[in-house]
Parts: sequence; structure tokens; C-alpha cells
Amino acid sequence: MDVAAVARYARQIALPEVGPEGQTRICAARVLVVGAGGAAETAATYLRAAGVAEVLAREAAPADGGSWLAALAGVDLVVRVGFDDDAMLGATKRLGLPVVVARATPEQVDLISFPRRAPAPQTSLDVPAQAAAPGAPGAADVVAGTLAAAEALVRIAGVDGDIGRVRHLRLPLDGGAPVAQELGVA
Repeated sequence: MDVAAVARYARQIALPEVGPEGQTRICAARVLVVGAGGAAETAATYLRAAGVAEVLAREAAPADGGSWLAALAGVDLVVRVGFDDDAMLGATKRLGLPVVVARATPEQVDLISFPRRAPAPQTSLDVPAQAAAPGAPGAADVVAGTLAAAEALVRIAGVDGDIGRVRHLRLPLDGGAPVAQELGVA
């Protein structure tokens, strides 16, 4: 990072969880944001503002696992809006890429975060995609995108030491208690 970047990201660098090493990783990262609507736009905006070197936005998901492999070439992390693409999860597992998946519905926001892991070249790419869940317009989309960007930055900066655990956050929009859990090793 040059002097201008250090000055621009001083608040993030000052966080002991991020520090100069984490910010350097953020500034070198290449992130693919897949999805349309407010959640994808919000996630991309926050990632750019945090200093991610390149944020690639793609509204439509590739058709199959093989196409996902091509789309993921050179990417450090994937942010996926919606839970409708099992082929994407297969491709990222095959490559060992971390993934943050966010979904907003009128009732809740869900976030699932998969860590970087050892590549698994035998992972099937032929898992059929599921029907997309209906999205929630407005504030829920913004919350989903904000949470997705924050979790992506945590994964990129290595804040959690890349512990290899899948994390799930459910935020009910009716004021109910949120659920945060680790689901085990990926």
C-alpha cells in the first residue's frame, strides 16, 4: 500500500483485527459478486469502499458447474446473493474458494459463510440449481448486502485466522432474536 492508501484506510488499519496485513490483503483481493438487486449492489459498493482491488459484478449466474469454474478464474472470494445455485458451491469447493451467500426474504436475512479450504478436485459440478427464493425489496436487501460485504472482508483480511468453519447468521426482521452459529469445518 502506498501512503495515500494508508491514509484512506487508516480506520480499518487501526482495527487490531485487520491491521496493515489484513488491509493489504483487502487491497489485493479480487471478489466476484453474483446476483441482482439491492443486496448485490450494496455488497459491491461496500467492498469497493473498503479497498477491494477489483469487484466483478455479474447479475446472472453461469449455467452450470463448468461455466462457474471459468467465471471463478483468478477470483479470491465469491459473494452470492441468493441460495439458488448449488453448482456454484460445487465449483468453489473444487477450487477451495471462500464464499459468502446472502438471502433476504420479507421475514429474515440469512448469511452463510464458507471459509477458504483445501481444493477438492473431485467435487461434483452437476448439482442441479434450485429455484430462487423470492427476494425482499428495500431495507432487507440493504441489510443482506451490508452483512455479506462485512463477512467477505472478514474472510479476506483473515480476521478469523481462516479457521475453516462455516458460519450462519439469521436475522429475523420482526425483531426476534438473531441466530449466529458455527456449523463445523467445511
